[in-house]
Amino acid sequence: MKKILLALAILVAAASAMPGEAEAVVCARGVARAGCAGPNGAVAVRKPVAVAPRPVVVAPAPVVVAPAPVVVAPAVRCTYVNGRRVCR
Repeated sequence: MKKILLALAILVAAASAMPGEAEAVVCARGVARAGCAGPNGAVAVRKPVAVAPRPVVVAPAPVVVAPAPVVVAPAVRCTYVNGRRVCR
């Protein structure tokens, strides 16, 4: 009986001493950041800043008004002859 218990104890000790794959992942969430640490490294993520949505204001399309045609009057030469205005 002692031999069986001794063999079982050696078997359990050998099985627990064998290295296994490390696949544990630990994640935590903090006030400013959240992150995870695993066998391949760690990752930290910042929380996005809450921004109030801004209203979208669309300006109306500008109205293009054609300028009025400029009418150039012919040059009128006026002079005073004997106290009277004479335009030719």
